[in-house]
Amino acid sequence: MSAKTIKHILLLALLTFSLLLAACASQVEEPATAGETEENLAFVDSATTEELNAHHYVVVKGNYPDACTKISDVEQTVEGNTFTINLYTDKPDGLACAQMLSPFSVNILLEVGGLAPGDYTVNVNRATTILVIRN
Repeated sequence: MSAKTIKHILLLALLTFSLLLAACASQVEEPATAGETEENLAFVDSATTEELNAHHYVVVKGNYPDACTKISDVEQTVEGNTFTINLYTDKPDGLACAQMLSPFSVNILLEVGGLAPGDYTVNVNRATTILVIRN
């Protein structure tokens, strides 16, 4: 192999390495500042309804993606015959967390005051169940 061919191969390798390095550098995230959190919708596997002492609940089961993530907020709205519940999680930024599924179960009190008897759809993130309100 001639010196000119080796020089071209080295130049091509250097150019390829430079392009890869530039691509990786553009994907580096800025470090989080202290106190910031990631907020996401929880991974919900199932939702069922229960009635206990004249109160209606939706029992939500799912998995946290790691050992640091916890439920942070619950938003509940009712429109027509549909409850929409967004269950959020967060974890502190900058922590090294074991990447393992961690099961959770949470009971959410449904705000049924003033609603007429009937069947209601309850959507929790991507899980759906039916709530029956009787007299």
